[in-house]
Amino acid sequence: MHHFFTTESTAPPAISALWYSVMVLFVVTAIMMSLRYYQNEQFRKCFQYLQGFQLICLYLWYFAYHIPWSNSLPFYHCRLAMFAVLFLPDRWKSKQFFALMGVSGAIFALGYPVFDPYTFPHITSFSFLLGHYCLLINSLIYLLKDYDASLLDFKRILIITSSLNAVIFVVNLMTGGDYGFLTKPPLVGDHGPLINYIVVTLFLTCAIYLVSKAFQTMLEEKGERRLRIWQK
Repeated sequence: MHHFFTTESTAPPAISALWYSVMVLFVVTAIMMSLRYYQNEQFRKCFQYLQGFQLICLYLWYFAYHIPWSNSLPFYHCRLAMFAVLFLPDRWKSKQFFALMGVSGAIFALGYPVFDPYTFPHITSFSFLLGHYCLLINSLIYLLKDYDASLLDFKRILIITSSLNAVIFVVNLMTGGDYGFLTKPPLVGDHGPLINYIVVTLFLTCAIYLVSKAFQTMLEEKGERRLRIWQK
């Protein structure tokens, strides 16, 4: 159990092809389950409680072991989305924004996992996996129930994302952290603060907008099917 809570850094756990395939399969399963059971109250509460449990466990570890502010503040995009989807009131523009970010961010994080440098199993890897699967499901449930296409267009998404990343940028300067991967973006690498900020902001904006358009299209098609059935 000591190793599960250790603060001694080693290296991020390696992921075999088999386990990566399992992770992707769970992503597909989470999406299918959300589409099928999003109106089920017990299903919804189950994953809200799991998300809350995951966050409590992680932050108890942060506080108990005095993890530095460069790692323990909730300024990762997905972490912010976890709190927002759990606690913000429904039908708020900001909640829809974070739910859209939660879907795109969770899929990207689980498709290209970046674990903390601790030997598996560890509290951080447990939190990463459980947290992102719960975020994906909770975000999908919210959007399937309350998505409103009029709340966010591309311009609004760009403004909110760039403002959020500006705050995270300042936090990184103050703490020396890599919140939001603005210091060392995955895949593209570090190209300096300004380029990193632009790349991450544009990537997130486009990802959020694409998810938004997907939900808009899906709901429009569902409405057209209902209309055809009513006309018959």
